[in-house]
Amino acid sequence: WLQCNIMQNLQIRIDERNVKNLNELAQMLSSSRSEVVRRIIEGGIRELRMKIAMEKYIDDEFSLCRAAEFSGVSIQQMARYLTQRGIPFFKQGVEESEKDVREAQSWL
Repeated sequence: WLQCNIMQNLQIRIDERNVKNLNELAQMLSSSRSEVVRRIIEGGIRELRMKIAMEKYIDDEFSLCRAAEFSGVSIQQMARYLTQRGIPFFKQGVEESEKDVREAQSWL
């Protein structure tokens, strides 16, 4: 199975400072400016999707699984992302936790 990515041209205007930064990055990476811009866009989209997923997770609109799926990352990566931002990814209350402990003890 061969995946084919069809590229489209996109024309944007950016200021001289950003052009200078792009040129510097392209030189450092031995890459083209276009490739640098593609990498920046991909990273920015991924980061924005993770931020949106985090907000929806906090508002109980997304489960951890749905947040990970929306972000295009694993559940473990999404949990790590939330933890790094001080957001608990395990939303179980005290009563539910106690019930789980009792159930686990009955297995022994």
